[in-house]
Amino acid sequence: MKLIADSGSTKTTWVVLDGLRVKQTIATIGLNPYFHNSESVESVIRADLSPFLVEDHISEVHFYGAGCSTDFNNQMISDAIHLFFRKAKVFVYHDILGAARALFGDGSGIACILGTGCNSCYFNGSTTVSKVDSLGYLFGDEGAGSYLGKLFMGAYLKKELPDDLREAFDKQYGLTLEDILNSLYNRPSPNRFLASFSIFLSPNRDHPFVRELLNRSFRDFFTAHIRKYEQYQSQPVGFIGSIASSYREVLGEVAAGEGVRITRVLSSPVEGLIEYHLQQMPC
Repeated sequence: MKLIADSGSTKTTWVVLDGLRVKQTIATIGLNPYFHNSESVESVIRADLSPFLVEDHISEVHFYGAGCSTDFNNQMISDAIHLFFRKAKVFVYHDILGAARALFGDGSGIACILGTGCNSCYFNGSTTVSKVDSLGYLFGDEGAGSYLGKLFMGAYLKKELPDDLREAFDKQYGLTLEDILNSLYNRPSPNRFLASFSIFLSPNRDHPFVRELLNRSFRDFFTAHIRKYEQYQSQPVGFIGSIASSYREVLGEVAAGEGVRITRVLSSPVEGLIEYHLQQMPC
């Protein structure tokens, strides 16, 4: 049996493939190696994953993860997985390869991630070429949830929100300046804290201020990422992630203005990765 994992900064989805069928799906927290060490990864696998699986039945593990972009990070994830699935072959890939395989299979195109964070690459059907490094919420993440949250929270703290939007936000969250600064500077996962405000933005997407914020965020993504690829207007472009899925209408409008053809939008790469790995099964 194969174990396929899609791990973002917030959540990891583990799928067990038994022959040509999905046998089981398990959810754990995200295992981004930039926010976890080997001990915390081991703890999550031990407590939240291994109790649901027979270790010796897993022959291959394919782990696609945010932050799995260096040999050190990949080895750390691989070693933690090997502690529990000792007989399995373990493969650790960057999440952008997972996005590309999910969106295009063995085809080619520009694959994009817009979730808590962002990333992009050109995929030729087997390998990826990234034009822009994924720099995280401090220096990048244009268009992603953390970026939207940063734009919105900046406007809130600088008292630039329209009165009706500020009143609605205060009523829903009741955050003090101390709450916000502590979450950003003294608590773990500030990127997730920023991205969490999409829950407020989504039902207010038709508010003129929010609409412009969304447009600005996605335009910044196209400027920072899509425009870097040669002949980007003639390439199929696909998006994966909660932000791309939630705001696909606004994203489509911005793409049309850029002369870009979006061919597929998925909320999660899991569906596409299942298709891809089932196709790799021997006939």
